[in-house]
Amino acid sequence: MKLVKTLLLVSFSLVMFLSMACEDNKTEDPAPESATLTGLITFTGEWPANGTVAVSLSPTWPPTGAPAASSAISSSDLSNNTYTYTFENVTFESYASIAVSWQDPNDTNPMTNQHTLGAYGGVFPFFTAYGGTDPAEVTVTETEYELTGLDFGADLSLAQP
Repeated sequence: MKLVKTLLLVSFSLVMFLSMACEDNKTEDPAPESATLTGLITFTGEWPANGTVAVSLSPTWPPTGAPAASSAISSSDLSNNTYTYTFENVTFESYASIAVSWQDPNDTNPMTNQHTLGAYGGVFPFFTAYGGTDPAEVTVTETEYELTGLDFGADLSLAQP
């Protein structure tokens, strides 16, 4: 009987050791290195005959300098007047705006040739100081790295000099 108890104790100890050893070998998912932002833009109005329409992610509002991410949009990219945008490999930080703009091809001044057509969280004229609403700030971090549903509208009638 003593031998049976000893064997049971040794067997139990071995099982406990092996199960603890297996737990120690678990690998954790690596921390994300960048973020992804997605949303749907609903366009109203007629597509401009010329000029470039683009969606951009900018660290400042109003945007100054190059955006953190951007993508040109053509009318053929739309489905039922909507466009799904995705910004991948976005650096963790806060961004002041996601906005759609139209670049006036007849205005060569980069300070005046972009016309905002819509912005996430914003209301025309997209500046609180002028009676509108500034775009909503978007922040991405290691724990908040996949933001979806960043939807907004864009008014193509604003695509004019």
